[in-house]
Amino acid sequence: MSALNYCSVLTRKSAEPLAGTAPYARHFVFITWPKKYWQYEALESKGGFPQGLKKWMKEQSVVNGKISIRLISRAGLSQDKVNIFIYPEKQCYSNVMPSQIPAVLESYFRDGITAAFSPAAIEGEQIFICTHGRHDKCCAKFGQELADKMRYHVLRQKSAVEVWDSSHLGGHRFAATMIDFPTGRAYGHLSADEVPNYLASRKAAQVYGPAYRGSVFLSGLEQVAEAHVHHFCFMRKWLCQPQIRKVENLTEETFRCFAVFHNAESSVDIQKHIPDEMAFTFKLKGFESPSGCDALEEPLLRNCWELESSESV
Repeated sequence: MSALNYCSVLTRKSAEPLAGTAPYARHFVFITWPKKYWQYEALESKGGFPQGLKKWMKEQSVVNGKISIRLISRAGLSQDKVNIFIYPEKQCYSNVMPSQIPAVLESYFRDGITAAFSPAAIEGEQIFICTHGRHDKCCAKFGQELADKMRYHVLRQKSAVEVWDSSHLGGHRFAATMIDFPTGRAYGHLSADEVPNYLASRKAAQVYGPAYRGSVFLSGLEQVAEAHVHHFCFMRKWLCQPQIRKVENLTEETFRCFAVFHNAESSVDIQKHIPDEMAFTFKLKGFESPSGCDALEEPLLRNCWELESSESV
């Protein structure tokens, strides 16, 4: 099949920016369920998965802030009992009967941690990679390649991080897409060949700039600014932790942010040139890209924020 038959390839060719495209939610819920039962709509999956969670998620998002529920899977997984992972709170419910999933979630978001359903703290780290082929074929091709290569390198490095296949994470035109928890950093257009470089950045507690979409815990212009600034630092090989101090609108098509830089401990000379604070200006620009592999001939025009200028403060 020609590479041009994939929305991810066409989007990459359009140069649509990744920054600010991360899926946002106040709460992320991941439920283990064998991928063979996933449907186009993950929360309508087969195999005994409880129905009605999509409606419940929308209703509870009004009360608790946006809730995003996704399914995750890996080899050998059974649907007899499930695990439920909740971020950013880092809580895990283990060995839950499928019929109990709605009650566990209802209890958690209504009453908090209770004696009836008591979670444990998530101690490790988890990477969720979208391989949801029934939702878009890009995720089946590029996502599965990334998941397989990520598992290989994580095992080779004897890392404790868990790698899971995930249902649709949003923005399949950026496949392969993934979210790294507990940081909540989302990535797109991450190729299998980039896994060693990604893991090296991760080990150094740095964002992997070329594929960074933004933090899933930030929304709007703050997410756009944070992602662009991280990319700016990565391209300059600055080992630092940028923090967005202020975001302000200038016009309908421009905005500015101020970022401060916390240097990582390093003896590299380039670290001496990292300023304490910088101002970044962004401008809207139009990009054409398809919404998915089922609409390749119907590209959409999207207004995306591009970095226009930067200066030390």
